[in-house]
Amino acid sequence: MRKLKNQLQELDELLDLTHGQLSTEVHAAMKFKIDELKRQVDQADAPRQGQIASEALQLLSSLLSVVTSVMTLLK
Repeated sequence: MRKLKNQLQELDELLDLTHGQLSTEVHAAMKFKIDELKRQVDQADAPRQGQIASEALQLLSSLLSVVTSVMTLLK
């Protein structure tokens, strides 16, 4: 569980680093979802932890996709 908490914290920090490349609404929605996952991880059983990890990976994928698209447009 500790590893999952650390990964969620790192995702939160990455989101903060890339906030300038996201609209305010997208940033707020992602931040809300990460905070929600952080709260849930403490009470989650093993199957739910797997779901939380999957949701975190989906958020990371979305974030990387947006950042990559913005960087490509800026070239």
